[in-house]
Amino acid sequence: LERLKDGCYTLKLSLDYDTLFIQDHCNKLIAANNLKSGVLRILYAKNKNRNDLIISVRENKYKDEDYKKGFKLCFTDIKRNPYTPLTYIKSNNYVENLIARQGATERGYDEVVFLNIYEKICEGSMTNIFFVKDGTIHTPSIDCGLLPGIIRNKVIDIIDKLNLKFQIGEYTKEELLEADEIFLTNSLLEIMPVSQIEDKKLDLEKNFITKMLKDQYSFL
Repeated sequence: LERLKDGCYTLKLSLDYDTLFIQDHCNKLIAANNLKSGVLRILYAKNKNRNDLIISVRENKYKDEDYKKGFKLCFTDIKRNPYTPLTYIKSNNYVENLIARQGATERGYDEVVFLNIYEKICEGSMTNIFFVKDGTIHTPSIDCGLLPGIIRNKVIDIIDKLNLKFQIGEYTKEELLEADEIFLTNSLLEIMPVSQIEDKKLDLEKNFITKMLKDQYSFL
C-alpha cells in the first residue's frame, strides 16, 4: 500500500481511497474465496474522469516441486534504462517484460535477466536477483534501474539479522555467470533457487546460503 501511494504520487494520480478501506475490501475478498495460498492484486487506474480501484485474487500456482527443480535463467538483449521513472514504479506497463519472458520460455527458460544500458545486471522480468560468490551475497543497486521488490527488502533484512557478508553494487553478466548460488525474489515466488543460467548448471544441493535464507524467511 505504501508503494501504491508512492506510485500514485509519481504519476500524479490522486488516491481517492483510504488505506483502511482498501485493506478491508482485500480481507473480505480473500475470505470470500477461501484462499490459503494465493495472489492478491490491487490495481488503481485513471479512467476518463474518474479513478478506478480493482482488487482481484487468484491461486498461487507455484508448488514445492518448482522449488526443488529451481528456475532456469537466460539473458535478454532488451536493456533497462535507469533514467526513466517508470522503471521504479510498480505498474501495468509490462509489455517489455512480457516480450522478454515469452522469448525465454520459448527457449525452455523460466525467467530472463535484464542488463541496463551500461551492461550492468538489473532484475528479471518479474523478480529481483541475488547471487552468492565465495560466501558473500550480492544484489544489484536500485540505481542500476530496477524495481525494489517487497521481498527483496525482507531478504536484505534477514541477511542483516544473520550478519552475513553482503554487498549491494553494480555487477556484470560475467560475475553472475561465475556465481556459486543464484536466487530470485518476488511476492509470489518469495525465494526461488536458480538451477541453471544460460548453459551453466548450479547444484541445488550445495546452495547452503539460499536454503538458510529460505528457512529464516519461513519464520516471518
